[in-house]
Amino acid sequence: MTVHVADAIVLRQYSLSDSDRIIVFITREFGKIRAVAQGIKKPRNRIGGSLEPLNHVQLEFWVREGRELSQIRQADLIRSYLGKNPNLPKISAFSYFAELTNELVQDNQANDPLFRLVLASLEAGNTYAVSWSLVRYFEIWCLKLSGWLPNYAYCSNCGKCVKDDGFFAWLEAGQTRCSECSEGRGLQIGSIASKALELMSKLTPEQFTQRLLDFNAASEIESLTQRLLTLHLDKQLKSYRILREALRNQ
Repeated sequence: MTVHVADAIVLRQYSLSDSDRIIVFITREFGKIRAVAQGIKKPRNRIGGSLEPLNHVQLEFWVREGRELSQIRQADLIRSYLGKNPNLPKISAFSYFAELTNELVQDNQANDPLFRLVLASLEAGNTYAVSWSLVRYFEIWCLKLSGWLPNYAYCSNCGKCVKDDGFFAWLEAGQTRCSECSEGRGLQIGSIASKALELMSKLTPEQFTQRLLDFNAASEIESLTQRLLTLHLDKQLKSYRILREALRNQ
């Protein structure tokens, strides 16, 4: 039996028995872990409140060789990102972040960059009002860290720099085309959206979320991120439909 102590972000939980739940969390060192929290449903359980989704906690858990599920021994709350009175946009956005992370992170494989992205995005959404700028930033970096984001800085055919002019994304081929090489095909990303993508690569979530994305640029980036995610995940996440309704007027 090996005992580990690690910072973790709770992604989800679901029932295992009348008193136990399975907790799914992401850590820096071990990637995604599924662990049993025994007695968590009992009224006086000491750690139940610490293991709510989107909590940042320090976990002590042990792994037994040959067992698929780990066992949680202790959980100390560092920060609750939904807090006591969360609003609907924050609940919807953070739930989407959790579902997307759950799809991307691998079991038992260290993923420090993704852990830091999730933590920084939760901090940004907690400090400022949740916006489409933050959602688009999170999606782009999830795609980038997963190796699913092509290089949209240069035309894949002629090599022309398209950062300032915009481009056409050939999604299935994973290629970029300038207007001259596009042959009228692909998803068009205009100059404003292209420049926003470039800024995302340079700024933190807090810095970028304070910027108001142009409506048309935001729509173009949404088409890009959602089509890329659907292409690789082979589905659209349920939480995204809820998020769109929650942020409908933003």
